[in-house]
Amino acid sequence: MSMQTNGTPAPYPQYSTQQQCEYRPPTSASVHSASPAALQNVAPKKSPIPPAPPAFPADYFLDNFAFQCRQGQIPLQIVTISNTLLDFTQEPRLIARLYFERVHSFFPFISNKNFYEHFPPAYAPPNPISTILIACMKLVSWSPKDDPIRDPKSPSYYAIKRTLVETDIAGVWSLQLLQATILLSLYEMGHAIYPAAYITVGACIRYALALGINESLTMNFNSPGVMPLEQEEKRRAWWAVLILDRFVNIGYPKRPLMTQDPASDAILPTDDTIFDQGAITLDQLYTVSSPTEPGLSPFAKLAQAAYLLGCVFRHICDLRVDALHQDEGMQLSGQVQRLLEVLSNENEISAATAMCSR
Repeated sequence: MSMQTNGTPAPYPQYSTQQQCEYRPPTSASVHSASPAALQNVAPKKSPIPPAPPAFPADYFLDNFAFQCRQGQIPLQIVTISNTLLDFTQEPRLIARLYFERVHSFFPFISNKNFYEHFPPAYAPPNPISTILIACMKLVSWSPKDDPIRDPKSPSYYAIKRTLVETDIAGVWSLQLLQATILLSLYEMGHAIYPAAYITVGACIRYALALGINESLTMNFNSPGVMPLEQEEKRRAWWAVLILDRFVNIGYPKRPLMTQDPASDAILPTDDTIFDQGAITLDQLYTVSSPTEPGLSPFAKLAQAAYLLGCVFRHICDLRVDALHQDEGMQLSGQVQRLLEVLSNENEISAATAMCSR
């Protein structure tokens, strides 16, 4: 816009196109005459860049045989916990106590003995992995009546989801993170957060397979230096994954399962009380083919119900109409009825009862 003078618009300035521009480089005297402070402002010193953490060894997936031959190690990674999760996990001992009272009683796959033995002391800085697990413990223990907003998709829920993605990208490797993801899938299924629940169950399966705990159901599963309680905890984590994979497909049984059915000699979870005490012995183990007895723990019966449910899914998807297929259906029906009878005689209303009744 042009300026006005005495009410008359001022003309735009006229520039000559014949004049040449001359640029003179700065002399060395002008540079040396500048003060140190001025030079510091012109070219500030860069702070040293901290070294990047060691990357996850890609050959663990690309060539696991080579990884084992070179005795590769998975390095420890650093995870940053957001302030949202730090605020969410205040009073961690209270959170753990409520979790073991409300959730552990019907889905006992985390050893409270191991949990409390590795619980960080109050004076220590927050452990990132433990913080994520405690956050998921609090999340799955949440009830709408405890919150005036009553929205399961809370800021804490989104913070947990983001943090778990960040741990995957960083290459953090831990049974506790698998347990946290299992709790997250329980929460999403319980509050009907779909399709996230279905996707999270798939993430649990991949993570468990990568950890190799799918082999924990066999009798010869005996990792060097791993105590029986730790083996039982891994076994229960894999059973939890199998249960979730079948339960999330219960409304659409023709959708393929992401896990194979356990073998007939697969080991069931041991007695829940013994698991809580940490006194695991080999003479207390039952297999999937063991008859359903009143002495089996509720979680073992839930595992049996999940196994039968997977067999039912497979039978439904089989389009054969011969006599062998009909006999298999009758056998499955009889096994489900026997399990329901045991549960009814014990007056046990549990997730196993619901799964069989479905």
